Amino acid sequence: MKELVRNASGREVAGAFIEGNYDSRPNIIQYPDDVVQMVKKGVTSFHFSVERWSSPMALTPDNYDKLRIGWDFILDIDSKIGIEGSQLAAAMICDLLGKYGIKNYGIKFSGRRGFHICLPFEMFPKDMDYTPTAKNYPKVPRILARFIRSKISKELMRGLLKKKSAKELVDILGEPPGRLDPFYFVEVEKDWGARHMFRAPYSLNEKTWLVSLPISYSELKNFSDESAKPENVKVGTEFFKGEENEAESLLLDAMDWYAARKKISAKRKEPVKKTVWEKKISEEYFPPCIKLIMAGLSDGKKRSVFTLVNFLRVMNWSWEEIEEKLMEWNEKNRPAIPRNLLVGQFRWNQAQQRSINPANCYNDTFYVSIGVCKPDETCRKIKNPVSYPFRRMFPAFKKQKKARGFSCDVCNKEFPTMRSLQMHKGRSH
Repeated sequence: MKELVRNASGREVAGAFIEGNYDSRPNIIQYPDDVVQMVKKGVTSFHFSVERWSSPMALTPDNYDKLRIGWDFILDIDSKIGIEGSQLAAAMICDLLGKYGIKNYGIKFSGRRGFHICLPFEMFPKDMDYTPTAKNYPKVPRILARFIRSKISKELMRGLLKKKSAKELVDILGEPPGRLDPFYFVEVEKDWGARHMFRAPYSLNEKTWLVSLPISYSELKNFSDESAKPENVKVGTEFFKGEENEAESLLLDAMDWYAARKKISAKRKEPVKKTVWEKKISEEYFPPCIKLIMAGLSDGKKRSVFTLVNFLRVMNWSWEEIEEKLMEWNEKNRPAIPRNLLVGQFRWNQAQQRSINPANCYNDTFYVSIGVCKPDETCRKIKNPVSYPFRRMFPAFKKQKKARGFSCDVCNKEFPTMRSLQMHKGRSH
């Protein structure tokens, strides 16, 4: 309890209930009795924000930059092949940090099958390109994570193949992927958003009732979850530790790497031809990942709301149809998302004034890590799930265009070209 209180300073704290939903936010912990009161409400685990705030209780969507005074770089490592995969990746990352002269990073067991590695904000320079580093969130930690993933990728794949054969790894996925990628099997988190949370040091994990235990590098390779049982836990190892500017060289290399990749990407970028389809697209044409999500989930439900809403919008579903489908889908989830949270997230998406695509295929966070990326032959020809129905429907699309042009979904008039249809809509509707 003392460690929870000590480490919570300057952070937003979220309590999670055993069903997986969170207590009201924002919240903080200042005294031991705060922890006691949250536990009495049914809180089973505690989560800290990676961002540090001058006044966490004053947080609103329009004042994040004003209140953010820093952020800690927390790499969340998880594994589909068990804790040995996470240990392998964590050790490689620690070795990489060592090559940059970083010795005071924090490591902790997640409480289940993964590890967290921490580079506190003090390790980074206060300013970057005349801009406070605290304001460069989440851009800078995302770049750092992608840089680290790129540096360990090949070695990690070789290490995984030493532990399991290619056939065993493919069997874990259930279907052969387009290519072997180590991050299909061991996830090293690379995306953060505003008010991103991670499990607090010494918090319980309600899925295993093990402690999220800080450990040293020497304990990592031979770590056993036996030491994370509450009765065996000894408080001592520090998770948030580091010397001033200790990670400056790592950050500079990561930013240079990012700039080089951005330059190459800009040269290769070409205009994307978009296929337009005016009618609502039915579920029979949906890709495997969307169908698997719609069948119900036990993990990744909240992020899948974003996927479903944006996918269905591109499929020309009305907001009423999307809301009805979300409620039907949530009944299949185990456990279901609390209705108020689901409705709130739906309303937020509805309030946005622009239509965006869901995340691209093979995205570790939105598809691979929750086990819904099961590609078929059509999947191998696309980069985003929204392209799948058009690939399947393309013969019908050509037939429609040749036989009767384009139809107005308001008055059903026919037009020979999409341009003439758009002009009609602008003038008449």
